[in-house]
Amino acid sequence: MRIKWYGHAAFLIETGGRRIILDPYRSPDSGGYEPIDEPADVVVVSHENDRYHSHLGQIVRPFEVVRALDLPAGGAVVQDLRFEAVHVFETPERKPEDEVTIVHFHAEDLHLAFLGDLGHPLTETELAPIRGADLVLIAAGGPPTIDFPEIPALLDAIAPRIVVPMHYKTPRINLDIQPLERLLEGLPEDRVERIADNAFEVSRETLPAHRTIYVLEHAR
Repeated sequence: MRIKWYGHAAFLIETGGRRIILDPYRSPDSGGYEPIDEPADVVVVSHENDRYHSHLGQIVRPFEVVRALDLPAGGAVVQDLRFEAVHVFETPERKPEDEVTIVHFHAEDLHLAFLGDLGHPLTETELAPIRGADLVLIAAGGPPTIDFPEIPALLDAIAPRIVVPMHYKTPRINLDIQPLERLLEGLPEDRVERIADNAFEVSRETLPAHRTIYVLEHAR
């Protein structure tokens, strides 16, 4: 499996010959990130926010779209992969208008959980489907997404081997969010692997023995 970070919350997951893009932003309206003008087989959006998370207009067609808010219980199979969603909220108040999702799927004997705009600790019911996920992609910019004091306990509960930060302040985003260092300060015992690239490859055999934070350069 190959994981590439475009910027903000947008990723490319390459697995089994498929190209899966997660939460594409709209350029240049999201700030300075350049357009995601690449082909995809599947585009997954964790919730509807055309500027920052669900813009389909700059990706090269054709592709299938998975709208996670509309997934049925038990998920749906798209191109031989079962995509499932956990319904959560962007803010601790859990207002209906703040509903978002965690998206997760299995491929190549790996379980990947994309936490999207999650903004609160998880109940046991919400946590159960992603407990033990091998890779977690997590917002690292603080409120309105999950606040820094709540992240260590969340990661301990999920117990991933790889954590990939996203959704944090860079010169190319126009949101009032925090830089990556705030996340790292709260996880002093975690190993940090700063990858001088925008992508890495991983397999069951190459997973680190202990939880490791993989810091990527943005591709756009």
